[in-house]
Amino acid sequence: MEIPRVDKIMTSQESKDGVIKGGYSHPIPLELLFIIFLRLPAKTLARCVCVSKLWASIIRSQDFIISFQSQSRILFFIRDYYQTRFENRFFLSNQQEGTSSLLSRTTCHVSDSRSRCRQPQEVNGLICCGYGTSPVIYNPTSGKSLTLPRIYLGQNVGPYVENILGYDPINEEYKVLSMTPLPGNHSGDSIIPYKEHKVFTLGSKSSWRTVECNTIHCPGTISVCINGVVYYGAYVGDGMKQRSLVRFDVRTEKFGFTKMPESVQTLSYYSSTLMNYNGKIALAYSKGYDTYELWVLEDEWSKMCFSTRSWTQPCIKFNVEGITRMGEIILTPRYGGEFYVVYYNLVTKQFRKIDIEGYKSPGGVVVSWEYVEASTMLL
Repeated sequence: MEIPRVDKIMTSQESKDGVIKGGYSHPIPLELLFIIFLRLPAKTLARCVCVSKLWASIIRSQDFIISFQSQSRILFFIRDYYQTRFENRFFLSNQQEGTSSLLSRTTCHVSDSRSRCRQPQEVNGLICCGYGTSPVIYNPTSGKSLTLPRIYLGQNVGPYVENILGYDPINEEYKVLSMTPLPGNHSGDSIIPYKEHKVFTLGSKSSWRTVECNTIHCPGTISVCINGVVYYGAYVGDGMKQRSLVRFDVRTEKFGFTKMPESVQTLSYYSSTLMNYNGKIALAYSKGYDTYELWVLEDEWSKMCFSTRSWTQPCIKFNVEGITRMGEIILTPRYGGEFYVVYYNLVTKQFRKIDIEGYKSPGGVVVSWEYVEASTMLL
């Protein structure tokens, strides 16, 4: 990897005219400092910025941030439930080496036993895990969490509140979109119409505020944030029978809807996976036990297919977790037992397996592919 030039960064001994005061220059070349910092975890970098102005200027430079964020690994998120609390464990795994290590552990008290956590959403290293009236934002890098103000609901609504995290790169703001269903008894319903939408801006002193959405819909997939736009699949129309891709612009707080391909008959957190495919939104859709469609949206939807039928271990049902920058589909076993990750190359049609040692799959492991340790100071 070519190291960006950082020789324009001024040391604490260097004056504005470029003259070194006291005849002393920094003993470590700036390019070497750059490489050293790239090998450090984000938690250590946060302490390094306090050492000197030179270190802080390197770590906060745009070149360094871009290079650091390109070093992605896979995050495994495991939640263990207890009677009055739950414990989150975050593991980082190296894609090439197949090794994993504990990144952090957080413990949170359960305020609402009815609240559930579906697939958490990861944005720039922060994770939103809150299916209920008290959404929580986690920073696995620091091991800290932030519980947002409670969302007060009307009567006969229940805990069925969807919370989605998004990021606006222009204003550099994180926002949580919260969706509340129509009043009624939704117990046991798989498709619930959501009408009221609220937004909360992280790092601000503001409260939840209402945003307009004229289309009643029911979220049906995990969300993905790409270039300031949050995408998620949803049911719309009469009887909530039509499938649509929802776009929520984090900066303007406006909604948009695009019809899903006709062959996408159902939306669920297991059969339908949204992902970032080379900067474009894509949907991996399970067509059977071992057959999948990958739909990519540009001006219109285009399709490619892949299958796990040739995998050496038969009768294994996989979840599609995402896709790497190298174009490999990431698969994990759906059911409990031995836990591992399988990469499937769309070009070569080859599989490779990485065992994740240290724990068994409880059937509730959440995987965040291409994870980058959070460098934000919000948490």
